[in-house]
Amino acid sequence: MPLSVRHWNMTTATIVVKGSASDEFPADFAVVRFSHQFTAPARSEALAEGNAVVAQLRDTAAQAGAGVREMKVRSLRVEETFNRVGPEHISEQSGWTAQVAGELLVEPGTVPEVVAALIQVGVSINHISWHLDPDTATSAHRAVRRLAVADAVDAANDFAVALGGTVGRLITLADPGLLGAVTFQNGSHGSSRSSGIAFATAGASATSWDQQVDIDPDMITIAANVEASYEVTLD
Repeated sequence: MPLSVRHWNMTTATIVVKGSASDEFPADFAVVRFSHQFTAPARSEALAEGNAVVAQLRDTAAQAGAGVREMKVRSLRVEETFNRVGPEHISEQSGWTAQVAGELLVEPGTVPEVVAALIQVGVSINHISWHLDPDTATSAHRAVRRLAVADAVDAANDFAVALGGTVGRLITLADPGLLGAVTFQNGSHGSSRSSGIAFATAGASATSWDQQVDIDPDMITIAANVEASYEVTLD
């Protein structure tokens, strides 16, 4: 806890302290990002298959009911592909590639079943990230910031005792950096966490499927820092 003595009078000093706090909160929902890529001999076939995959995904989301908040198809690209053939590497048309990408917003308890269902459709699960709803994040940050203020009060009392005095009036209280006396390296808070998980595509022709994938929701860490200056009365 840094100490800055601004000025001395006969019986008082001014100190600047830091208050810090953090806490963990369960995620409100997950963002499950998926993709699918395949090649067809004609552009029309690639587009048709891409639309068919999207339809399957929408059916899968609908079957999950309230467990899936929303499904968004972010892109469906169809591009011509080429191979280099012969000793002169002549470009030769090889087909049409379709790429589908999107995401689902899923309730934490439904994620294991939804991921298994998506793999059964045949898409790849590229990434899962965990988030707080805006209202939850705001309430969490307020609660943690109050703890950070309490920590600053404790720090001021510790310094006052060390100086053989008592804490007097609060002079200033601010977010990090606003008092110009202390610099903090950590951010004030966060409201999401990435799991870094990726899943390989499973073939859709198997006759037996696991009904869920064992995935643990992340806890979201919210942190807050404050700066405060106090008058200390010296005995």
